[in-house]
Parts: sequence; structure tokens; C-alpha cells
Amino acid sequence: MLPFILSPNDYRRLATLLRTLAPTTARPALVWLGLLRTATAIEADESVLYEGFVAALEALGPTFVKLGQIMATRSDLLPPELTERLGRLHDNVAPVPFEELREQLTIDLGGAPEELFAEFSSAPIAAASIAQVYAARLKTGEDVVVKVRRPGIEAVMRADLRLLAAAARVVERRAPALRRHQPVRAVAELSEALLEEIDFRIEARNQTEIRKRTTAFHVPLIHERFTTERTMVSTRVRGRSPNAAFRAEQPALARTLAPEAARGLLGMILIDGVFHADPHPGNILVTSDGHLALLDFGSVGRLSAKRREQVLVVLGSLVDADVAAVSDVLMEWAGRSGPPPPALEQGVERFFLRYSPDSGRPIRLAEAVSEFISIARDNALTLPPDLLLLMRTLGIAEGLARTLDPDIDVVAAIAPVVVRAFASRFEPKALATRALRTFKELDQILAIGPEAIRRGIGRISRDGLVIKVSVSHLDELPRAVKRAGESLSLGIVVAALIIAAGIVTIGNDDQLASLGRLAILILSGVGLIAFLVRLSRRD
Repeated sequence: MLPFILSPNDYRRLATLLRTLAPTTARPALVWLGLLRTATAIEADESVLYEGFVAALEALGPTFVKLGQIMATRSDLLPPELTERLGRLHDNVAPVPFEELREQLTIDLGGAPEELFAEFSSAPIAAASIAQVYAARLKTGEDVVVKVRRPGIEAVMRADLRLLAAAARVVERRAPALRRHQPVRAVAELSEALLEEIDFRIEARNQTEIRKRTTAFHVPLIHERFTTERTMVSTRVRGRSPNAAFRAEQPALARTLAPEAARGLLGMILIDGVFHADPHPGNILVTSDGHLALLDFGSVGRLSAKRREQVLVVLGSLVDADVAAVSDVLMEWAGRSGPPPPALEQGVERFFLRYSPDSGRPIRLAEAVSEFISIARDNALTLPPDLLLLMRTLGIAEGLARTLDPDIDVVAAIAPVVVRAFASRFEPKALATRALRTFKELDQILAIGPEAIRRGIGRISRDGLVIKVSVSHLDELPRAVKRAGESLSLGIVVAALIIAAGIVTIGNDDQLASLGRLAILILSGVGLIAFLVRLSRRD
């Protein structure tokens, strides 16, 4: 977490934030909360509040644009109407004049760009809030693009993150209802993600890793010689955006590419475990030879082997409608222990009825993902960020496929990838990996088990065994215990009398013994009748 020290510049930035938020967000929020009267009903509409909030984030710059894009993935916490608007956030801005970048670029490259490249254009071909992109040509003749971080952006982002950290501390301390969402931890994770995104060395490593793994997409080659924290050089890819205009001009190629895009992106998720997390048409090109190329690897998701297995459990459960399995996975994802709440299992069961293969209705992946997240939100289950990023990516991937082919059956298109992912779990290498993981866990249990048992026995010997019982109607407990004790005592006495009666009936046949037998038999009968009456009257 960034240190909680605010400088005078931070306070000036805070004033800027408040001035920006006030006109577009503060007034609609007060109207919506009923704290301010308005002459029109429009201002009281939630949509006005959401639109104003999104506009304010765009105006505040890259930190808050990225914050909004991350918030767009939190459908388990935020209203769908808000996350849908946040998903449309963009950060196109006017480019910085090249002369303001020249000194920084010269330092990073180790020389003037005009000297290091055979050709270099000082007019940017793209500009966003974090970086600008320039076209160049290496002396070997290869066309490349040079991505340059905007000057001063790191200082601005760090100041914004300090303010967000301070706000998160206040929220966590003053708003108990929001404490379970761990705002301090969330801001810490946001800070780490944003500072990584502006370090182009990390983006270059992500791009190189996916280039090695994927066969479904063309991924540009990174030129490591020119890549630094603030500058990245990669091979230039030329092509067309896979949008509606492309589909209209080349419908046959668009229909061919649609399932390839869906399968390629899902293969990254389920098989590779490393995936492009923002595959919208602006980050994909159709090359002249009819292939798809991925661009911009600033946002990359990662899934561990265990997480991929859990996702496969959920997908496999769609076939046999295993409500318990999916409910258990959701509880584990949310870090909750104990049995799943009844409403959770009911929600999962309704989900299966709507989206099972036997439902007979066309399945839209984005709709199914949204409903699945709603089940978690309705049961106060907070899902981990990597899964929400995965679910958002699936929705974007479906949108890309439907842009290329509106009639595509996305579920049928991705089915071969799901089957392949299931099959890969039983390959020798996967089995060996799982066996090794199991043996390591067993070894840990054997290593710490004896010491844990020794400590447990020592604590019981020292403090005794404490059993905590949770009873719903606790006020009735003393009366119930008393009734049970009285019934038990009476039962024991009656049992003793019956046994005594049985013994004396086989004793001597003198007169005194006969009187004793008669008395015991009478007492036994009376006791048995009293015991039965008591049982019949018990609540």
C-alpha cells in the first residue's frame, strides 16, 4: 500500500477532483438520495447519476478511467446499469506535442530516434491517456511501432492513488457495511495493477508470453533492445478492425473468423491460463492474409491451474445440473465456510433450468455470465478479481464474435475447446502435476500434523474441552433440558421397578414375600403408566 502521506500537490489534486466531480456527480447524487429538491424529475433518475459519474471519471484522467474499467468488472457488487456504462469508458485524448517527448524518448532509446531508426514519424498514429504510438522503420527494413509513455503520467497516477488510499481508509473505518468489501485491500490491488500497466517492460513480457503460447492469433514481436519502462517497440501489424463495416464488405471471411476468435480466446483462458483481458475490436486487426492479430497487452489476465479446474467444474455441471458442486465452488470462490445458503442453491438451480443443454433456448454467453454473477451478488458472495476479469473477457469475446457473425452459436463454437480442456486434465503431464500437488499437501499435513495434535492435546489438558453450541430458540433450552432430565429420571426408576418385579416373582412363596411382590408390581405398574402419560404430554 502506498504510504499515507499527502503533500501540498496532493491537496491541490484533491481540489481538482472535487471541482470535477461536483457538477456532474454531487448534485444528482444528492437529488437521488432525497437530500436536495429539484424542479425536474430527470435529475432524480439513477441513469443521470451514472452518466455523470462516468463523464467525471473520463475527465479526471487515466487513473480514474482505469478505475472505472476495473469497476466495470465488479458486477457482483455494482448495479448492472452502472457497470454497463463503465464498460464503455474510453481514454482518447489530444496527443502531447512530440517535442515534449523527445528528451524522454532519447534517454530511453539511448540516442535520438532519427539516428536509431531508418525512418521515424513524429506524428502519432494513436494517442491515449497513458501513451502515444509512433510509426518507425528499423535499419533492417522492418516496420515497427514505438509506444511512448506520456511525460509526468506516473506522478499524477501516484498522487491519485494516494488520495484513493486515504479515502479507502476512511470508508473502512467509518462505514461498517462496506468493510466486508475490504476497500483498503482493493485500492492496494488497484495501485499494483495500474503501476504495472504503465511499466512497458511488464507489457512486453506479457506480449512475448502470449506470442509463444497462442496459435489462434498473430501477436507482434517485441524488440527488446528498444524496450524500457517508458518505451516499447514492436513489429507493426497492418489490417482492418473486425467491425460491422468489415463484416458488410467481407461477410464470408467474417463468418469464418467469428468462431476462430471465440475458440482462440477461450483456449487462452482454459488451456494456457494467460489471456488478453480486453479483446474488443479496437485491439484486434484482420490482416491482409485473413488472420486475426492481437494488439495492446496492457491488460492481461492469469488463471492458476486450480482456478481453471474450478471453472471446468462449473462448465461440466451444466451437463448434469450438479447444483451442489456449483454452490460449493461459489462458496469457495467467495472464501465462505459452512453450508451454502438455501437461496444460493435455489438460484443455481434456476440458472441450470435456463441455461442447460435441454432448455431448448438459445444461450447468450454474456447474458449467462451476468446472471451467474447476479446469483453471487444476491447471496452477498464477493467473487475474486481474476474470475470477474475472466467473466468480463468472455462477454467481450462473445461481442467480438457476434460483430463478425450475428447468427453465430457461441456455445457450439467454443464446445471443442471445453472438451479439449477436460481431456487435457487426464494427460500424463497433468495427472503427474496433480499427483505431485497432492503429495506435497500430504507431506505438509504429515509434517505439521504431529505438532498440531500435540498442541491440541496440551491445550485440552490445560484449559479443558470447550464446546460451543448455537441454538435458535435459546430461551426454551432450560425448560427442555429440565423436561428431559425429569423424563430420564422417571424412566430409570420405572425400569428399576420392573426389573425388581421380575426378580421377586421368581422368589420364595411365603406370605411376606407375596405381599412384597404385590407391592413392587403395583409400584411398577403405576410408574409405567406415569411415564407413558408424561411422554404423551411432552411438547
